[in-house]
Amino acid sequence: MAHCNDQLIEQLLTQAEQEGRCLIPPSTAIRKALLRRIGSTIVSPMPGLFARKMRWKELNRAQRHVEIVRTLALAHPDWTFCSFSAACLLGLEVSWRHLNVAHVCSATKPSARPGTRIQRHQIEPTSTVNQAGISTTPPIQTVTDCLLQTGFADGMPIADSAMSKLGLTRERLMEAVEKRAGARNGRAVRTALTTLQHADARAESGGESVARAVMIETGFAPDRLQYELTDPFDSTESMRTDFAWGRQARELTLGELDGLVKYTDQTMLAGRTTAETLVAERQREAHLSLYGHPLIRFTMNEVRSAGMLAKKLQTAGIRQTILPTWLNDVDL
Repeated sequence: MAHCNDQLIEQLLTQAEQEGRCLIPPSTAIRKALLRRIGSTIVSPMPGLFARKMRWKELNRAQRHVEIVRTLALAHPDWTFCSFSAACLLGLEVSWRHLNVAHVCSATKPSARPGTRIQRHQIEPTSTVNQAGISTTPPIQTVTDCLLQTGFADGMPIADSAMSKLGLTRERLMEAVEKRAGARNGRAVRTALTTLQHADARAESGGESVARAVMIETGFAPDRLQYELTDPFDSTESMRTDFAWGRQARELTLGELDGLVKYTDQTMLAGRTTAETLVAERQREAHLSLYGHPLIRFTMNEVRSAGMLAKKLQTAGIRQTILPTWLNDVDL
């Protein structure tokens, strides 16, 4: 009997993985067998949901969230997902701190029942959109909801990616936010509008968006994004840096956000090994250095500690401008 369960579990897990979701056990016996394997070969990302431990470790937080939502949608076809869950399904850049729970529309008051990891929002969908069998709020409402529920730094990657990936214009998004203005959410509306004023579709990652937002907050806003230089060894090739400062620096200064993901994520590695990617990055930096421009490299840990990033930029010769006047009026 145990051997039969093992075979069935393997088949069920394989099917779930092929469908990009977690496994919901079809019987009490299978559930108990999976629970016995937790910690060794199985993980349970949410009560009642199971996945292979090794495969789960290969997924980043956003990929895990999508698989959890797909599973919940299969179990609850009447649910409509909203807010950060709907944004994640759209492929938008969402700060991972917002993906610890699944976000669902509810006709009743908002709630997050302890242990369920389900956040119910009192959101009335203007309509619903079916994304591969999952009911979600429409894209423009999804983006608006997210911007009204978060601060400037975490809202920036959502705004940037909504413009670059969904083709939504700044004006259309600002109009949608303004329509949601009310007596109780004035500060949230101002924060969302300010985020959209500074949004830029050229940002290539969520980390870059957050970093730029922190620079704006601290008075070190970059002059250019994705600054392009010709490769000195091949005039047909170009090199881009994430940020560049000219007007407020002693000389043109380049900035790069360092992240581990480009050395570990299989999609970004594009068939190369981590070692090969590291060597290529060193070569690229060597080519950039021939231009003689100072290059500042910083990490997300430094970005999240705004004081550390500001000190690094100031030490590199970037002059701090007057802080934005809206800093006292919005939630950061």
